[in-house]
Amino acid sequence: MIKKILIAFIGLNIVLITIASVYAIRSYKKIVVVPNKSKNTQIKNEPVATPTLDPLRPYSVLLMGYGGGTHEGGRLTDSIMVAKIDPKLQNITLISIPRDLWVPIPVSMDENKYFKINAAYAIGSDDRGYPKKSVEYTGKAGGGVMSKDVISKVVGFNIDHFVALDFQGFIKTVDVLGGIQVNVQKPFNDDMYPIEKDTVDNCGKSDEEIKALTATMSGDKLERQFPCRYETLHFDAGLQKMDGVNALKYVRSRHSKEDGGDFNRAARQRLVIQSVKDKVMSINFLPKIIPFINTLAGNMQTDIDLSEMQELITKAPELSKYKINSIALTDQNVLQLSTSSNGQSIIIPKEGQDQWNLVHQYINDPTIATPSAVKTKN
Repeated sequence: MIKKILIAFIGLNIVLITIASVYAIRSYKKIVVVPNKSKNTQIKNEPVATPTLDPLRPYSVLLMGYGGGTHEGGRLTDSIMVAKIDPKLQNITLISIPRDLWVPIPVSMDENKYFKINAAYAIGSDDRGYPKKSVEYTGKAGGGVMSKDVISKVVGFNIDHFVALDFQGFIKTVDVLGGIQVNVQKPFNDDMYPIEKDTVDNCGKSDEEIKALTATMSGDKLERQFPCRYETLHFDAGLQKMDGVNALKYVRSRHSKEDGGDFNRAARQRLVIQSVKDKVMSINFLPKIIPFINTLAGNMQTDIDLSEMQELITKAPELSKYKINSIALTDQNVLQLSTSSNGQSIIIPKEGQDQWNLVHQYINDPTIATPSAVKTKN
């Protein structure tokens, strides 16, 4: 009798695990996108031998955060980071890419146009607005593939995969983890954090007043004329427990006098990624995978297929031991502030527009970019 009960119990668990696995697979398929193949890489009739890949080879993942939903410019990437994982050295390098970096983007098969790098995902995702793009930059994966190709030229190596997460997906991720502990490096206030529901509020101003303001002001100066669109944030220094909403505010804030601007914001984003990694590795996350994947349907895209994701999950205990190094591309090392021909505030390499050699060298060896080693070309 006991044996029969034991067999029945084991059988029931197998059924439950099978159901959970099928459910997880179905959920994961909702966020995976398959890139369209370029005409130059279409599969031919002749069989081609596939080389055996080194299991310890470095691989990389492009991480992007974007507004999504009703946000203005919802597909513009608010944060851009490349994670390069080296199993042999057992380290992960996080490379922060400033969103205002000025780069050529292939808007059609025979034309590149200059945009800030945060437009690559939006352009790749917009088949109607850019109908002449190469086929690999079309479809559901078009934004991710275009971003990988554009950013690969910046970092100096091919990027294997991408993960794009919108703001609601970020909030859900942190909340599913039960919040995160972030070691805030410096206290700061930001009196211009946007209130999403009020981003177009006229704050009592007439159309004529708004027209007059926009004719004489731009940027932060113009934004400050509409105080009802913003709330004030404050973060104390030290270890802070953050839920999804507060963590998003922490990584998005950019108007603080003490810790503002895109370069400081990128540093905060790296802190949060480290905090998420620490939390994932400190709890038994496997039971949360199914609800986690299910909650992200509609908020996340990736080209990491199911088999690769399963492999990454099995490597989680090993990855938890990896050291994380951070590299920030800023105007303090290999980049400089500039202005585009149409008056936009942009960032370019210190060696000049589209000159990425020093950037590549710096990523491989950050010690080379001392103030005396980097000279700005006139």
